[in-house]
Amino acid sequence: MERPHPPTLHKGTLTASWTRRLVTCAREADLELDRILAEVGIDAQALEDPDSRVGYEQHADMVARVARRLDDPGIGIQMGASSSPADFGVVSLLAASCSTLRDALQSIHRFNALANQASLMDYWVEPGRLFIQDGHLRDGRPMPPAVAEATLAFYATMIRLTCAVERPLVELWLTHERHRGWTSARLAHFDAKLRFGRPVNALVLPAGMLDVPFLSSQPACSVDLLALARSLEGGFATVDDPPIRLLAQVRHDLLHGESKSLARTARALGTSGRTLQRELENAGLTYRDVVDTARRELAPALLSDRDVKVETVARHLGYTDARSFRRACLRWFGRTPGRDRDLKHR
Repeated sequence: MERPHPPTLHKGTLTASWTRRLVTCAREADLELDRILAEVGIDAQALEDPDSRVGYEQHADMVARVARRLDDPGIGIQMGASSSPADFGVVSLLAASCSTLRDALQSIHRFNALANQASLMDYWVEPGRLFIQDGHLRDGRPMPPAVAEATLAFYATMIRLTCAVERPLVELWLTHERHRGWTSARLAHFDAKLRFGRPVNALVLPAGMLDVPFLSSQPACSVDLLALARSLEGGFATVDDPPIRLLAQVRHDLLHGESKSLARTARALGTSGRTLQRELENAGLTYRDVVDTARRELAPALLSDRDVKVETVARHLGYTDARSFRRACLRWFGRTPGRDRDLKHR
């Protein structure tokens, strides 16, 4: 299965206040932005409108150009670390006004399109650990490193501002490899163990953080902001596509160690197995194709942890035995996961 990249996915917008944060960081570094704004097709005057939005692809392109011009691959970390709740508009203000992190994550999960239509935000709890995943497009593809780092640095900043916990983070997971933008000052912002080449971009916290009271809790404001978010959400619906949505759900299930049938996955997506089957047929795909793609994409990152046995990774990805998984790796990567487990896509 070739991973689908429908044009509609690239038409998602995000609140322009996030792009304005990038502009602020660039100007503080004395970078002239007129040419870059013109190259990516962003109107400088329109950008100053409090209600303006920017195309996700335009924003990501601008982040990449600024990073190259400044010769600073860590500009995303600086963006997120200097951010405020207002930088993601109504949805982040609503989250900051909630009573606990649990309430905030539920709000962000529901209204994330108000901040970024193209973004996938998720969270889950494993024994003792809370995972907050972001920095991905709706089909599960990681965003470019600088964009993903900006998002996670933003989350880390907001958690520190709202939670009275000295060291709330345990680990920071990134799908890409380490680069020289990770200076000691930027590392200190996270105060957590960094793990590169992981299956998802995510913050890892103690599970007990879910119910820690927020210092910024404003129950009255929360009610008003919730009403505003509900009134706006229809105009900024998630940019979606059935195969893309299915691939994201299958990746999510496999990351949780769950392998589901088409019928169960359809129920998780709020549709019927027959409808999902028809949508896949229209796209020239089968459910098996999608599951195979999700497994192929997750395998290298899961295998990169040398402390985890190949047999364990095989079970995690839904294989009944390690032999079947090794055959799949041979088909995907041209070799099986032996002593050298640094497998790459062909």
